[in-house]
Amino acid sequence: MLGVLDRYIFREISLTWLAVTIVLLVIMVANVLARILSRVTEGRLPADALLVLLGLQVVNLLVTLVPLGLYLGVLLAFGRLYRDNEMAASAACGAGLKSLYKPVLLNGLIGVILITALTFWVSPWAARLERQVTEKVASQSVSSVLGAGRFVEILDGSAVVYTESHSTADNEFRQVFVHRTLEEGAFEVETAESAVYQRDQDNNEYIVFRDGVTMIASADGQSYQRTEFARHGVRLPGKQQTGVSVENSAKSLTQLWRDGTNPSIAEIQWRISIPLAALLLALLAVPLSHTSPRQGRYSKIVLAILIYVPYANLLVLSRKWTAAGKVPALVGVWWVHALFLCVILFFTVRRYGLAWITGRVRTA
Repeated sequence: MLGVLDRYIFREISLTWLAVTIVLLVIMVANVLARILSRVTEGRLPADALLVLLGLQVVNLLVTLVPLGLYLGVLLAFGRLYRDNEMAASAACGAGLKSLYKPVLLNGLIGVILITALTFWVSPWAARLERQVTEKVASQSVSSVLGAGRFVEILDGSAVVYTESHSTADNEFRQVFVHRTLEEGAFEVETAESAVYQRDQDNNEYIVFRDGVTMIASADGQSYQRTEFARHGVRLPGKQQTGVSVENSAKSLTQLWRDGTNPSIAEIQWRISIPLAALLLALLAVPLSHTSPRQGRYSKIVLAILIYVPYANLLVLSRKWTAAGKVPALVGVWWVHALFLCVILFFTVRRYGLAWITGRVRTA
């Protein structure tokens, strides 16, 4: 059972963890939203897919931000308790390390359960859904991407199209302007009264211009060629077919286990490593959070980040090395956790000495 002090510390950690995670999530979502909006404004992504992709990106962000939020939440919560001399007061009342680690481990257990659900089930589902959305967007015709009153790149960026209006009844674009880059620096400007999107029996895509003028200029601008036409078609390049294999990030745990290849083993270890890393980070935050009242609650943030960044980067590198076969699967990413466990022991012994093993050391 949790005592009064345990519940108080648990609440402080939980609220700080939630606040830090929300702040980090808002910052990251703003960055992701800006990238997705740029794709929408450039015409490479329909507007109705924006919220879906943003929601799926939020799931991927939570996998990283929940452990980091727990780490900083414990650090900031204990930092405030040290700053306000509440740690000294609790130590004077006989509270020991058990009063610190009990609520931390409880929060860590909640974090492990939450992150395990994200990494083992929610994140793979989001990866599969994101792939379906991107493939659907890629399979859409140019007619669904072109919009009235805006410039849109087509033909792999070699042409820019502007349409004044669009009739949804007959799928016809009116007052069309096209600027296309040709070989050796030459360019082509084409205007037409109307244009329609067509698809032939072989599933080839075309944009057919009607009643227009084509101007071709040389690279040096010294010569021009003007051509009037009644009907002129431009074939769009065929879309590259994506592989039928599913990425490891989108596979279920059963599929990865049956596969048994190095990339699949690396993915399994990665999904286990994230919840484990969250618990280890929470344990490190306890001795790392100790501050004097004059230092303030934010004095250890820089040191905490300097420890977190190499740990996270080593996990990513070890995952890649395991997938590439450079590191034996038995070693995998576990050596990084073992190294980080040594860091935790170092800071714990440095802060509490060897008496922390008996649990009788005071928290102040």
